[in-house]
Amino acid sequence: MTQFTAETLEFIREELNSCIPQLSINCVIFRFDGEALQVAVVQQVHADMWTIPGSFVRQTEDIDLAAKRILFEQTQLDNLLLSQFGTFGAAQREFAQEISRFSTLGFPEELVKWISKRFVTIGYYSIVGQEQIGLETGPFFKEVKWINVLESDHLAMDHPQLVSEALLTLRSELQSRPLITNFMPDIFTIPELQKLYEAILGRPVDRGNFRQRVLKSKILIKIGQSKEKTGSRPPILYKLDEKKYLDSLTQDVKLGF
Repeated sequence: MTQFTAETLEFIREELNSCIPQLSINCVIFRFDGEALQVAVVQQVHADMWTIPGSFVRQTEDIDLAAKRILFEQTQLDNLLLSQFGTFGAAQREFAQEISRFSTLGFPEELVKWISKRFVTIGYYSIVGQEQIGLETGPFFKEVKWINVLESDHLAMDHPQLVSEALLTLRSELQSRPLITNFMPDIFTIPELQKLYEAILGRPVDRGNFRQRVLKSKILIKIGQSKEKTGSRPPILYKLDEKKYLDSLTQDVKLGF
């Protein structure tokens, strides 16, 4: 007894027939919610496993366009700048055991066999800002949500490794690409910026040293004090001086911690 309609199975069969066998794409999408670094994850219909967004490449499409299509279909995130962070093709990279559960749901054996083979996957990563928090998923997925990047080790298959590799790339590019502009709102405080650095680096950063280096770099423009009522001195608000920030990324001396 199958849990899939005949129309659904026919659609899946036609879709797989249009795709390149044993080639997939996975997308790691990062977001900073003001406290923690997060990644977007999806849960398939009739399955209890969580994964990062991913699927197969059609014979007629470029891989970059395939990545954008897959991401939009599974999260409704669009117009993101996607960057490759690695290709994963170990000889033993197949997940027949995890995928075998689809057989018990009445998924046709030939389709289970198609997706159970060894796959080479191309990893992409991108960033969304704090204001872009809404996620919606497509008809073949039960749910999509943000999770703390520290919880990604619970993901299925080798997706914890993919998230870890994407995070390593994010850390290495923190001093060479304008990532702050993607993560932070237009106006923020220095402690809020420090939280972002700590979330990406995965370790504490000395408060005094951070403040001193950031101010010395002159990449921030002082806006004024926050008007929010607090029990202490109102924090000072800043925005990025985008030109000086971009210039700093090309200099020999980096804003490292």
